[in-house]
Amino acid sequence: MNRPRIGRHLLLLLSLVIFGMPAFAGKLEAGMEPPDSLGKDANGTPVRISEHRGKIVIVSFWAAWCPPCRKELPVLDALQKTAGADKVRVFSINWKEPAARFRRLQRNLKDVSLTLLSDSLGDIGAQYEVKAIPHMVIIGRDGKISSIHRGYSDSMIDGLIEEINTLWRQGEEPPAATETAAVN
Repeated sequence: MNRPRIGRHLLLLLSLVIFGMPAFAGKLEAGMEPPDSLGKDANGTPVRISEHRGKIVIVSFWAAWCPPCRKELPVLDALQKTAGADKVRVFSINWKEPAARFRRLQRNLKDVSLTLLSDSLGDIGAQYEVKAIPHMVIIGRDGKISSIHRGYSDSMIDGLIEEINTLWRQGEEPPAATETAAVN
């Protein structure tokens, strides 16, 4: 008896769709919920944005070869230390650098209070539509994207601090949609 292989092909196609596509599809914008998973921390524990609801969450993509990224890291570290990790939580994602290099960077940045994560294949960055770095997504206490910042310059610092303060004062209400780009 010669049975058709449609079932097998359909199953293969379905598994490609389920496992081959990113967890989030669509354009990220202010007011939307971001992709939840940020990978695993240094202890192998999954990091999820949803576990930090009630805090302001900053997701920043960077690489060691990027001078503006290296300038941004200490600013974000100081911001989290000043506000307190119970109010502002920064996840700093090393984008598209080999895992061995990331481990060396982790050792060199041991005094940084940020949660350092690796995205060596760029999968998490793809979900966040990262095409260039630095790329920062600010998420309000309500778990929705407040703003997306591409690029970095020192002139952005005061605006970022004001944005964080405004988000904290607003509580659960997201601010008006904003998007900025900086030229270095």
